Amino acid sequence: MSRPDHHVHRARLYKLASMAFDRPTDDLREAIRSAEFDEQLVESAAALDDGELLERAETVADQSPDDADEIEDCYSTYAALFGFEQGGEIQQYEVEYGSGSLVTNTDTLADIAGFYGAFDLDLEDGNRERVDHLCIELEFVSHLALQTAYLEETGDETGVEIVSNAQADFLEDHLGRWVPRFRETVRDDADDPFYRALADLVVALVEADADRFGIEPDVFPEVPPSPTEGLTGGGDGDFRCGTCGSNGSQTSAPSPGNAEMPMGDRDGPY
Repeated sequence: MSRPDHHVHRARLYKLASMAFDRPTDDLREAIRSAEFDEQLVESAAALDDGELLERAETVADQSPDDADEIEDCYSTYAALFGFEQGGEIQQYEVEYGSGSLVTNTDTLADIAGFYGAFDLDLEDGNRERVDHLCIELEFVSHLALQTAYLEETGDETGVEIVSNAQADFLEDHLGRWVPRFRETVRDDADDPFYRALADLVVALVEADADRFGIEPDVFPEVPPSPTEGLTGGGDGDFRCGTCGSNGSQTSAPSPGNAEMPMGDRDGPY
């Protein structure tokens, strides 16, 4: 077994990335204003002893908003790039980067939902976000990393194996397949150094975990026609709504009969 704190730092990085790629909340703005976001990002990257990951984290910290006006403009910057309310064109959904339409990707969505359900996770009440949103997938891996830390701390080798296999499978079948394409889109379409650096960090984090778990995700090819065409007739339909993500505060092992843990809790950095 590896050190439990190692997985806590992995969990924190996934959580912070999820927060930063979501619609900016007051918690996120305050964390950036106080430098807590930057400090925790760099601290956790350094703890994982990965030179590239640390370099990416330091770049995100360097590029994060650092004055009052920029911090207050976080929401409008996000909306212009990703939000439907200002016509943002950068998609944050897995199936947008795969082949086929949204209709033909129902199996993919069902598989993602199956991962969440296996750990008694669900979207919080009132959250109409799709399960393949970037923030949800990042927070799911954060949740599993925290569970790994707990199970290692308690010496539950069987539990560690189960949760580690789940992380490997999810990264290989889902997150690891599309975040490189997402990064390319951000690089091409986002004239914002913070989000470009953040996309680089996410890819570095996923690639580090791919090496850790001995997997090789089959990255989606160049972006195909938008899968929303199956529902919109080729228009610019969008399905964003509400917040997303998993609650990273739970560290106990999954077991049958646990109450559902709603995803979408925004408690800020650990």
